[in-house]
Amino acid sequence: MAALENVKAQAIATADEIGRGTRKTMHSAQGATEEVWSDAGSRAKNLRSKAVVYMHEQPLNTFIVAVETVFLLSLILLFFRLRRR
Repeated sequence: MAALENVKAQAIATADEIGRGTRKTMHSAQGATEEVWSDAGSRAKNLRSKAVVYMHEQPLNTFIVAVETVFLLSLILLFFRLRRR
């Protein structure tokens, strides 16, 4: 009976140790995820501000890129529509 209690106590101790390790790993992963998310957000804001400055400095180029984009998207949609039939 004492051997069974000893095994039970060891199993509980092992489960507690695994739980602590898992919580520590999850906490570290959460911190890393928050850091990456924050970095991505600041990079996106930086890119957006650069794009706004470029659009104000180069309005003709911006217009040309917009027209080309619409044209290419139209061609892609037309291609897929014709393939469906």
